Amino acid sequence: MTDAYATKNEIYPTLPSVEPDTRDPLGINKHFQLDFCNVIAEPDRSAYSFELLHKGSNKVYYYTKIFIYRLLTIILGLPLMLMWGLILGTYTFLMIWIGTPARRLNQSLIAEFGIYIQTVSDAIIAPISRSMGQLWSNIHATISTRQMEAVNQIQV
Repeated sequence: MTDAYATKNEIYPTLPSVEPDTRDPLGINKHFQLDFCNVIAEPDRSAYSFELLHKGSNKVYYYTKIFIYRLLTIILGLPLMLMWGLILGTYTFLMIWIGTPARRLNQSLIAEFGIYIQTVSDAIIAPISRSMGQLWSNIHATISTRQMEAVNQIQV
């Protein structure tokens, strides 16, 4: 019963299936289009090369790109995937077992200190602010556009 529920609701971790045509199912590299027609484009008939040269260039470009990509994937890609797997696995472990509990602890502490700060504010700061407001509430300032004449007086 539990296996059927777990399989139906995909609780057990599984590797996503990688179809040859859908290696980027989320489209995170849509901006990275490097096909021959996206890189070498002849705009109109006045700029066309010979048909045989164009087809040959297309094949040379395609096979060179595939060969270099696959060679670098074998030489550098596998070690890089190992490195990224280690980094992201470590990051996931740290966030699950250290980061999230520490953040929850901080949220609890901040909420607890907030109660004490609110009490101190209500008991001390609020009455002082209200009395200062009442003290200064009778002061009125007006802005006048009238010029005042200066009186020159000599004080002895």
